[in-house]
Amino acid sequence: MFDLISRVVIRRGWLVVVAWLVVAAVLHHFAPAWEQVSRDDNVRFFPAGYPSVIGQDLLERGFPSDAGSSQVVLVYERRGAALSDADLAYVDQMARDFRDFGDDHPEIGFKKMDTHRTPVVGPRLMGTARDAGGRVEGQAVLSIASLKTTYLAKSTRLAVDQIFKYLKQYPKAPAGLNLGVTGSAVVGHDMNTASLDSIQSTTHATIALVVIILLVVYRSPLLALTPLLTIALSVQVALWTIALWSTVPGLRLQVIDITNIFVIVVLFGAGTDYCLFLIARYREELIRGRSRDEALRQAITQVGGALVASAGTVIVGLGMLWFSTFAKIQYTGPAIALSLAIGLIAALTLAPVLLHWLRAAIFWPFQQPHHQRGADVERESLEQMPLSGFWLGVADLVVKRPGAILGLCILALAPLALIGSRTRSNYSQLADLNPDRPSVIGAKIIQNYFAVGELSPTGVLIEHPGLNFRDAKGREALDDLTRRIAAVKNVAEVRSVSRPLGKPGKPEAQKTFLDRQLEGLMRVAVDSRYVSTYPAAEDKAAKNHITRLDVVFKADPFSDASLSSLDDVLGVLKLATSPGQPLAGAERYGVTGSTASVSDLRKVTVQDQRRMYVLVTVGVYVILVLLLRRPWICLYLIATVVLGYLASLGITELVFKAMHHGPEPWVGLDWKVGFFLFVILVAVGEDYNIFLMSRVIEEEEKHGVTEGTRLAVAHTGGIISSCGLIMAGTFGSMITGSLTALRELGFALGLGVLLDTFLVRPILVPAFVVLIDRHRPSKRQPAHLVHGSDDPSHAGDNASHPAPRVEPHVAGQPAELPGLQTGPTPLPAGPLARFRIRKPG
Repeated sequence: MFDLISRVVIRRGWLVVVAWLVVAAVLHHFAPAWEQVSRDDNVRFFPAGYPSVIGQDLLERGFPSDAGSSQVVLVYERRGAALSDADLAYVDQMARDFRDFGDDHPEIGFKKMDTHRTPVVGPRLMGTARDAGGRVEGQAVLSIASLKTTYLAKSTRLAVDQIFKYLKQYPKAPAGLNLGVTGSAVVGHDMNTASLDSIQSTTHATIALVVIILLVVYRSPLLALTPLLTIALSVQVALWTIALWSTVPGLRLQVIDITNIFVIVVLFGAGTDYCLFLIARYREELIRGRSRDEALRQAITQVGGALVASAGTVIVGLGMLWFSTFAKIQYTGPAIALSLAIGLIAALTLAPVLLHWLRAAIFWPFQQPHHQRGADVERESLEQMPLSGFWLGVADLVVKRPGAILGLCILALAPLALIGSRTRSNYSQLADLNPDRPSVIGAKIIQNYFAVGELSPTGVLIEHPGLNFRDAKGREALDDLTRRIAAVKNVAEVRSVSRPLGKPGKPEAQKTFLDRQLEGLMRVAVDSRYVSTYPAAEDKAAKNHITRLDVVFKADPFSDASLSSLDDVLGVLKLATSPGQPLAGAERYGVTGSTASVSDLRKVTVQDQRRMYVLVTVGVYVILVLLLRRPWICLYLIATVVLGYLASLGITELVFKAMHHGPEPWVGLDWKVGFFLFVILVAVGEDYNIFLMSRVIEEEEKHGVTEGTRLAVAHTGGIISSCGLIMAGTFGSMITGSLTALRELGFALGLGVLLDTFLVRPILVPAFVVLIDRHRPSKRQPAHLVHGSDDPSHAGDNASHPAPRVEPHVAGQPAELPGLQTGPTPLPAGPLARFRIRKPG
């Protein structure tokens, strides 16, 4: 296959370029815009049967007019004093105008608005801050607009954008009255906006870093431009392909906003690496004395297999995400894997065409690499590799003291890996945003006057076909459930049909005539809010058989404390609906709100993470075994990458914990860090191991295991280091993003690649290979190389071999070509002087 590719590239390169341009033009014409097909709505991605999915369904069936999935909370605050009549008049007028604005713009998805004037809940929307002596330190009032869409939906972001524009042009508030905007819809808006900003900044930073590193490595503008053009085109083709793929019936692929970042970063990193490995082998073949066409043919045929195998590990690793249950992860993995396949094809077809067309000019302002007559080919090859002296020194040290070096490296990484294994995942959405975001500012205002859970109260929905929630029996059962939930730790209050104001009413004996009159007047409003008195038109059987309770937590709705309390609430529901309990026979129950969504997110991602640990590891291991045919070494390769993963996670935890400042305690790294770090690092780490081990196998056929490993490290060290720097730089570009999660993930991925590039791959892996070779019962004598050296550091390599007979390489001819003669002529002094090559056979 690779020989065919090389012939087409050399003889019909224009066909390759035309094919790429035609494919790009067709995709550009038919593929929809990314913004049209991308989604970012967590609730819709959860599997059926999850509490938030059931809760949303019950809400839409039982309370169709109130089925708002997210809220915009307007908080009006006057510090140092109570709200004045003028302040409240302004609040009332703004609420009326806001309703009219929502009615005039149906695309916003405005459902309803609750204010301090709203029956039942209105009194709970005004809060007062007092000092220890009871004096008023400030007062705030809330107006809550409910939207149809969930908080992370793209339509919510667009709706909140319109709301911000409206509020910006609205008449100013009375002097001293502060207005803040927050709520789950605004949190989702800020997250999506930060995500889009991160896409732009990451793209620009990625391209800039790749250009800079390529210019530093090659110092030849055209040589740096070749991989850049190749990958830039493949990135665009990949994005168009993914967008078009999402429209094909039956494939069920959905495009996620965040996929854009991963496609750009991973493809620029890995795709550039593929081009660099091809270019490095092309230069090496030119140094061996081959013509440009023959050097390019050899480069494609020799490196092609390793490129496909290395890309295969990443594609298989990311492709395993298809077996996730959380659709957001399920669709992201295959999309990135598809983009890598496109990048691989470009590296094997388009990049070689550019190398062939530009010929010697591609190395300008330097000369084309070539073989100097009379010089040693191996020495020339190494000397023209970046950092060749450094990696020769590393190779010599690893071969000399493999056991000690291996032990020291493991001892250094083990404590960091232990920290990494104990990291806690953070699911807080507010912690992911910068403190200057509107939702964060508004949330801090609310915390001074209300339970911060008012940002997004959790709705508890129960369907019971045999219980009418408007009669005495139904109310009694709900009153019992309300008391149980109110007793849960971290619950500020529970509002239900039995406690519409969140507090228990007076006992019947203590009620006055006025109390009973007011209760009668309120009953209709209370029932319509908490019982399905007006269900969806197509679901009349649900009338009075679905109820809801509003649970307000004391903590941030996205925090661990609220998530833990929600688990306790679900436990209370499970017990209350069991046989012999007040709500026995309930058909279904679920929860709604931001806390419910984050809770289900945590459950599904923890399950998927455990599944992916197994599937990705097994998938990559199978690829390694098929390629290298050495199961134990492949198992060790997996273990070293996992060790690097845990150490990277531990260092990231320490760094960001040390950087954390604020009144809130450190709550851990974002959940996406550990998940995607494992999948990407295991796949990419084995990518580099494949390049190293394929060269080890190639060299050991000529020089034996120990010497072959030494030469493989020396030959691949410079190019893998360059590739590792590019990959780390592209991942590190995510640090420029606006979301804390992306910054943490970018740092962790960049660090993980650097650890793999400069520690795992050049030291841990070769040291293990050498130790295994030394402790084998018998060593295989190389077919056409006899070892010999005066260097005592290599005595261990040759202890089992007889005294050597050395034969020279004929100057001016490639080492592996026929025409070599025998004789005692030594090689020039230097690090390679201890071996000589003779004609095979």
